Amino acid sequence: MWWCEGGDARGVPVLIVHGGPGGASRIEPAGWLAGLPVRWIAIDQRGCGRSTPLGETAHNTLHDLLADMERLREQLGIERWALTGGSWGARVALRYAAGWPQRVNGLLLRSPFLGGLAETRRYIAPWPAWLGQEGEAWLGEEAAAAVLALYQRSTESLCAGTGLPPGSLEDEKVARVWAAFDDAQSAPGGALAGAKRCSPATLKALTETQTAAWRVHLHFARRGWGECDGHPRGLPAAELALGPSGVVCGADDATCDPALANELGRVLPGARVRVVPSAGHRLGDPQLAPALADAAREWIAALLRK
Repeated sequence: MWWCEGGDARGVPVLIVHGGPGGASRIEPAGWLAGLPVRWIAIDQRGCGRSTPLGETAHNTLHDLLADMERLREQLGIERWALTGGSWGARVALRYAAGWPQRVNGLLLRSPFLGGLAETRRYIAPWPAWLGQEGEAWLGEEAAAAVLALYQRSTESLCAGTGLPPGSLEDEKVARVWAAFDDAQSAPGGALAGAKRCSPATLKALTETQTAAWRVHLHFARRGWGECDGHPRGLPAAELALGPSGVVCGADDATCDPALANELGRVLPGARVRVVPSAGHRLGDPQLAPALADAAREWIAALLRK
């Protein structure tokens, strides 16, 4: 597992948990913490980014990711740390906090994804219209239907491995089209907000890292985002009194439902919730980015007062 650290070696330890599944650590979260008394630590989850083997799905469950985080904490000799996670990283951070509450000082969650069925159905809803006849013809009707079904299946069909059409989700074409759709959904309002739709002629071949990211993403989607491995989807079953907490998301986020922000505010007592007008899902969103930096500064100040 690849990891790195930076900032103030004597500062508040903060673990940065990246999104995905299949993503990798990015520079932006460390930027929010720049100049603050923070010792930040970032990891690339199994099969992701600079961790090896790239794209590996064997022995790669949500339980394994949480255990990796706990082993790293022990290795670094950190008694307690705070966590910040975005999108899928919010789900990972919440599950870690639920399992090791005594090790967590606080949480800052960005654009949270909790894996609930309503969330995934909301995310994939624009797929048929965005794909259109041209995209479906290029991809293949069975593969197009398989992508739609992947996000619409119930818990029972997920964990039983049923409910998918025969189209191969491992096809490189599927990875290409999904990557374009996911990028479109990350803009404010999502894939249908603008005039652009799927254009097979503009789809570029994926890099090895991008192909591996789809492989890991597909693996976790098939496993119910960890639910089939013993980690229930959705909100934690009980309140998590973890100290200073915050939730930030865009009001026009089409990837992760902004309605979850206020629901998380009830699960995390005293959490500061910010829903940023006109913002989408992207880290670099011009409305979201400054709000995240402000929230991080406020969060760290609260951690120091604790």
